[in-house]
Amino acid sequence: MNAITKTTALILVVVVVIAVTGIVLYISTRPTTTTPPTETTTTTTPTTTLPGLVKITIGDVEVTVPREFADFVEKAKRGEVRVTIYFGHAFTPEEREGFLKAIDKFMKAYPGVEVKERQYGGMNELQGQISAIAQIPPEQREQFIGSIPEVFTWAHDWIGWFADAGWIIPLDDIIGSQAYQDIYPHILGTAMAAVTYRGKAYGLPYAGEAIALFVNTKLVSTPPTTFDEMKAIMEQYYNPDAGTYGVAIPGTSMYHINAWVTAYGGFFYDETTKELGFTKPETAEGIKFFITNIYRYVNVLAGVDHTTQRNLFGEGKTPFYISGPWDVSYAVKTFGVGNFTVVQLPKIGDKVPKPFAGFRNFYITNMAVVGAKERQYAVALFILYMALDNDAIITLVNECGYVPVKISVAEYIIQHSSENPLYPVIIGFYRQLVNAVPMPKDKNMQSVWGADTPLAIIWQTYANKLQETNSVDQAVEAAKSVVDQALQDAYNQVAPKIEK
Repeated sequence: MNAITKTTALILVVVVVIAVTGIVLYISTRPTTTTPPTETTTTTTPTTTLPGLVKITIGDVEVTVPREFADFVEKAKRGEVRVTIYFGHAFTPEEREGFLKAIDKFMKAYPGVEVKERQYGGMNELQGQISAIAQIPPEQREQFIGSIPEVFTWAHDWIGWFADAGWIIPLDDIIGSQAYQDIYPHILGTAMAAVTYRGKAYGLPYAGEAIALFVNTKLVSTPPTTFDEMKAIMEQYYNPDAGTYGVAIPGTSMYHINAWVTAYGGFFYDETTKELGFTKPETAEGIKFFITNIYRYVNVLAGVDHTTQRNLFGEGKTPFYISGPWDVSYAVKTFGVGNFTVVQLPKIGDKVPKPFAGFRNFYITNMAVVGAKERQYAVALFILYMALDNDAIITLVNECGYVPVKISVAEYIIQHSSENPLYPVIIGFYRQLVNAVPMPKDKNMQSVWGADTPLAIIWQTYANKLQETNSVDQAVEAAKSVVDQALQDAYNQVAPKIEK
C-alpha cells in the first residue's frame, strides 16, 4: 500500500467524520401484492451478435454486451464468483424494507453477488464521501472498499454536476453503448434522456416522480378534467370563515410552480441552450396565472409549508392537494387507499401544465472501478436487474409506492388497475410523469435554484397584503405587481454564474 500524503490524510478525515446514521423522509406504502407481469425471469443465454458482443436477457429485455461481461453474468447466476458490492441510500424505514425485498430477489437470481447497504442520514453525507474519494489517488482507494458505496440511488438532477466533477462514471463505459441503445425503447424516453449527459448514460432510471393533483374523493366524487372544473370546485370550497379552502400546495418554489410556467410557454433554465427564462413574458404570465387562479384559494396565512398544507388536506379542509408520490403513504394512512385518488393537473384550455420530473437513478461511483474488474461488472448487473426486471420493479411499486418508468410495467399496472387499490394512484402519477419536464441536471442548476430567494418577495407580498387587508383580491393584485421585478432580480442574480 502506498504511503498516504498529508493532503490525502486530510481528505481521509473528511471521509471518516461523515456519520452514516439516520434516515430521511421520502415515500412509502405497502398495498396488496398482485401477480406481476409474466415475463420477469432473468435469464442470461448469450447469442452471438456483433464481434466481441453477445446478447443477454434481463427480465424481458435483450441487451447487447461485451462477451466478458456476459460470462461474468453466467458465473454470477451459477454462484461461481463471489463479489460483494455496497449500495448507498437515504431511505425511510418503510421504503428501505421494500427496497431490500427487491435486492433480495436480485441476490437469489445471482447468488454470486452480495449487495450490502450503506445507510445515510442525508444525501449530503454521501455527497461528501463521493467527492472526497475522488480526490484520493486511485491506487490508494482500495482501503475504502466497504466504507464508501460503489453504487447509490438519488434523483437524476445530480448527474451533470457529479459527472463534470469526476465523481461518477458512466454505465455504458462498463457494458457498452449498444446495451444502452437496446434498453432505450423499454423505458420512458424522458427518463432515459434524464440520465444521459454529454452522450453518456450515467446509470439507469427505475422510478419517476412529479407533482400531480391529489383528490379527496369523499368531497369530490368525480375528479376534474379541465381547469375550469377544478376552479369551480375550489371556489365552492373556499370559505376561510368556516376554515375550508380550495386547494393545498406545500410550497411556492420554482419546483412547485413550474407546471403553470410551462403551460404558458415559459421556463426558468434551458440546459440545452444554457438560456435563462426569468425575463421571458411567458414565464411571468404563468406565475401570474398561478397567483390569480390557484394561490388565491390556498390558506396562505397558516403557512405554505409541507406539513401545514398536507394536514389541511388530510383533515378534509380542502378537496385538492398538489404534491408528489412522497405523500402517498400519508394519504393512505389518513384517508384509506379507496378515499383519495391522483390525477394529472388539468389542462387550461389547450395549455398543458408540465411540472418538473425527477427520475430515481442508480449512480456508479469511482469505487466501482477499484480492485478486480468483477466488482464493476457486479455493479452493472445489479443496476440492469433493478431497472429492467419486471418482478423487482413490481415489488418496488407494491412495497414503496414507486411510479415505474419501464413501459411494460406501467402498461401492466394500467391493465390490472382493479387488482390493487393503489394502482389508480400510481397510474395518475405515471400519466403526469408523461406530461412533465425533467429537472435540468447540469451544474448551472445549483445557481438557478438559488433564484427562489429573490422570487420569495412575490409570496411575501401576497401574505403581507392579505394580512393587512383581509382581501384576497388585493393580495392577488399586490403579488402580481411585483412579479416582473422579482423575475428581473432573479435573472440578475443568476446570469453572472451561468457557465456556457
